[in-house]
Amino acid sequence: MNSNKNSSKKIISAVFLISLIYLSGCINITEIKPLTKDTLVWGVLRPEQIDALNITIENSWSLIPNIYDSLLEIDNKFRTIPALAVSWSTPDIQTWRFNLRHGVKFHNGEDFTAKDVKFTLEDISNSYYYDTIDNITIVDDYTIQFRTHTPSPAIPSFVYDCIILCKNATPEQGFIGTGPYHIVAFDPGNYTKLEWFEDYWGETPQVKTVYFKAIENTTARLDALLSGEIDIAQYTIDERYQAISQNPNITVVLYPSLNRFIVGFDMRKNESYAFPDGANPTADVRVRKAIYQAINVTQLINGPCNGLAEPLSQLIAPAIFGYNPKIARLPYNLTESKRLLAEAGYAHGFNISVDNIEKGVNIQSSCLIVQQLSKVGINVTLTNLSFLDFDQKVMVNRNTSMYLVGYGGSMTVDGGTEYNYFIQSVSENTGSLNSGYYSNPEVDRLGIESSQEMSPVARLKLLQEGFRIALVDDIAYVPLFNWDNIILTANNVNFSPYADQYMIVKDITFT
Repeated sequence: MNSNKNSSKKIISAVFLISLIYLSGCINITEIKPLTKDTLVWGVLRPEQIDALNITIENSWSLIPNIYDSLLEIDNKFRTIPALAVSWSTPDIQTWRFNLRHGVKFHNGEDFTAKDVKFTLEDISNSYYYDTIDNITIVDDYTIQFRTHTPSPAIPSFVYDCIILCKNATPEQGFIGTGPYHIVAFDPGNYTKLEWFEDYWGETPQVKTVYFKAIENTTARLDALLSGEIDIAQYTIDERYQAISQNPNITVVLYPSLNRFIVGFDMRKNESYAFPDGANPTADVRVRKAIYQAINVTQLINGPCNGLAEPLSQLIAPAIFGYNPKIARLPYNLTESKRLLAEAGYAHGFNISVDNIEKGVNIQSSCLIVQQLSKVGINVTLTNLSFLDFDQKVMVNRNTSMYLVGYGGSMTVDGGTEYNYFIQSVSENTGSLNSGYYSNPEVDRLGIESSQEMSPVARLKLLQEGFRIALVDDIAYVPLFNWDNIILTANNVNFSPYADQYMIVKDITFT
C-alpha cells in the first residue's frame, strides 16, 4: 500500500486518456545516447511507471512530477514552498487565497492563469475537493480563492499534491503541463522520452533529455548501469546489497523516506473476523501490548533491512506535521510480554492468522516476526498475498485478524491525513485505512477538531494528543521501522532525492 494520495493524479486516468502512439518508435537507447552530459537514462522497475498513455498512480513518481507543476511544492525538509502559486493567505477561516505566478506557459503555448486552476479542481478533481471546497472564485487572472465548507487547515497539503492541467488542452496534444519537461517519444512497455521545455518558468537544468526506461529484471537493470546503458537504477534491497554497495563503479544513494512498516489488528470484541463466536485476543489492549513487546525491531532492522532503517514510534515520520516527540517505542521485553498475555487470560498463547504482502522486505520481516511471537506462545499462520489480494482482503473488506503492511511514499506532508485514514473511526469520510475498526470517541473528537483548527500551534497539539491516545494508551498499531530508500547511480551523477520519492530530473547534474 504504497501510493495513497489525495490528488487529481489518481482519478484523471479515467477521463484523460491520451493518444501518443504517433510519437512512438523502436529505438535502442544504447545506440542514441549521446556522449554529451545533458542526456540521462533512468532505469525503472515497471512499465507502468513510464506509461505515457495515461496518468496513473505508478507514473506519479516518475513522469508526472517532471511534466506537471502543482500550486505548491515541498522542500527536502518538508516545508511548503511556492511553485505555480507564489504566496497564499487566509483572509478568513473559510477562505484560502493563492497569488499565482506570472509568465508561466503550458507546453502547448497557452498562458497559465487562474482559469486553469479552477478547471482542474472543478472539472477533473476528486472527493477531497467536493467534500472540502464549497466554491472557487477567480479574483483576476493571477489570483484565486477557495471557499471551504468548514475551516480547512490542510488545504496547502492538498494543493501540493494536485497537478494543474491546461483547460484548453486536447486529447491529441497528450500530456500538457507547465513542468520542466515534455514528452517527445513513447514506446509502450519500453521507454518514454522527455525533453527540456524551453519556456519553463524555472531555472534551466543541466539535463536536457531524459529517458525513463523500464527494466523489470533487477539483474538486467544493474548490468545496464554497470555497462553505461543507463545512468540511474531504481533498486529495492535484496541479498545482493552488500556486494552492490562495495562496487566502485556504482554510487549508492541512501535517503530517509516516508516508508513505514506497521502491524495492525482486528479490534472487534464480538463478531470479529476470525473469532466470530468467541473472544478475539487482539481486542484486548494487553494482548496488543504483549505483541508489541515481543517484537524485536532491532533484529528486523539488522536482518531483513540490512541496517537501512530506523525504529519507528508512530505512524508519521519526524518531519511530518503532527509528529509527537514524546511518543517512544515500547521496549522489547519477553518477560513483560508473557506477563501481559497471562493477565489477559492467554498464559499458553493462542493461534492467529496474519496477512502480509508477498514481496521483498515484507516477506523476510514477517517470517522473523512469526519466529519472535512464537517465543511467547503466539502461533502465527502467515498468509502471503499479492498486493491486489491484500488490498481487497485487508483494506477493502477488512477481513483480517492481524496484518503487516508497509506504506508511505508521499502520502502527505500533513499528519492529519494519516490521522483520518488510520485512527479515526470507520465512516463515510474517515477511517479508510482503519482495517481493524479501531474506535475511540476522544480520538475522533480530537480529529474532527484538528481538521478545522486554523491555528498551527493549536492544531499540532490536537493531533499529537490524538496520536498519543491511539498509539500509547490503546496500542491501535505497532509501528516497526521506517526504511531507507535506495537509488543506484553511475559515479558521474549527482543526485539528492527527496523523501517523497518523486523522480525530479531537473535537480540532477553530471560531474
